[in-house]
Amino acid sequence: MAVAISGFIGVLVGALLVIISFNLRIRYEERKEKKRRLLEHKVKEIETLVLLNQKISEILQKRVILMDAYVSFDAFDDCYITIDDFAYLQSFAAQNSFYLPNYFLEEFFKKIGTRRVILSPDETVKIGGYTYKGGRVIMENFLDTLVEMVNERKSQIKNMTSEPLTYFSKSL
Repeated sequence: MAVAISGFIGVLVGALLVIISFNLRIRYEERKEKKRRLLEHKVKEIETLVLLNQKISEILQKRVILMDAYVSFDAFDDCYITIDDFAYLQSFAAQNSFYLPNYFLEEFFKKIGTRRVILSPDETVKIGGYTYKGGRVIMENFLDTLVEMVNERKSQIKNMTSEPLTYFSKSL
């Protein structure tokens, strides 16, 4: 009888150990998956910010090439954006709104929108875009903001990857 009781107690202790270790393993896998998803999200944010940064840089570079084609009030501060590029920026912002900081984009479009030079429809069609008085400074400031955000996201990723994931940690 003593052997049966000790065997039964051994089975209960073994089952308890299996339950505890199984629970720890499941929690570890959940934290690991959550960390992986967070890292993927941060990487996607960085990729989206870099793409937006490249597109705005391309727009600013086109300014030099198309300088003769648009109305300019101050050769240094004015900015020319083709209708296609402006539509692309707005659609890109709308499609990737989950990964982009909406406040900064809204402020950018609000600031740049108030600086548009009013031209006749014929002139707009002729040059194929809009001129923004003082828009170059706004776009360059927005580029600087994007670069800061990319660097911030990179440091967040570095901090997230340097944290070890243990079986007994409750964070993340």
